[in-house]
Amino acid sequence: MPLQKLSEELYKAFDQGDYTQCQKILPPIRIELIKHNLLVPLLNDNTNKNKINDLRISQRILEIGVLSSLLSHNYTNFENYFSQLKPFYLNKKLYHKHELNTDTTKIISLNLLYLLSKGLISKFHIELEIIYNSNQYNIDQDKYLQFPINLERNLMEGNYIKIWKLLNQTTNLPCFEYEHFIDTLIHALRFEISKSIEKTYKFLPINNCKNLLYFPQEQSDSQFEKELLEEFNINNWRFENGNIYFDQIEEDEDLDLDSGNEPIKENPIIKNVLNYSEQIESIV
Repeated sequence: MPLQKLSEELYKAFDQGDYTQCQKILPPIRIELIKHNLLVPLLNDNTNKNKINDLRISQRILEIGVLSSLLSHNYTNFENYFSQLKPFYLNKKLYHKHELNTDTTKIISLNLLYLLSKGLISKFHIELEIIYNSNQYNIDQDKYLQFPINLERNLMEGNYIKIWKLLNQTTNLPCFEYEHFIDTLIHALRFEISKSIEKTYKFLPINNCKNLLYFPQEQSDSQFEKELLEEFNINNWRFENGNIYFDQIEEDEDLDLDSGNEPIKENPIIKNVLNYSEQIESIV
């Protein structure tokens, strides 16, 4: 089937939200793009406008590949299509001005969110450095790029309340595709908080721990304990008499607990969040 016909079928399936069908159509399209030397944006000073237009069509096909892969939970294809898109996005002959709030910056931001959700912070920073060095994007003003950047910044600073608000204001998300990452990012947020809690405190009241981890107060203690075990594989937290005791796990077998080492200092961020939670409880 010719490339034009395949492309029309792909656009139609994507517009109808049939992402599984998109995934079926894309492989033969990629073969056709290879045949026509359109899978890689090779440009020179003699490249005519028709070639540039054809490459922009190829770019749109790969963008549909990224989005349909994400929305059909095919993360391997998501990574593959995005890697094929990067040469298009970094080609200055295809982009003559700053990108601002476009499909390009949206897809780049989705990749940044994907890296955050997988805990790949180093790769996140590498991709971010590429974006800053390209000088093709108005990063400070772009609503798509600012979302993962702010999320990662708050995560590194331990501003968990700000992260929680960002993830729960779904009506204010820049695009609906972001909703795909909300559950995974909330899981990552709770995991980070849980690690900070157990390193900071010997025990906490269960209700305070629910507040810190953004679980509903009406949830039973037994269900809360079950979710912690299932979500985070936490097995060193003991639920006793309305409290949770954090059994310290020795990282070094030769560590001498009676060696006179200074006690662990309280994490000020966790302490502030805990105080905030207690104030909320008193108001309620």
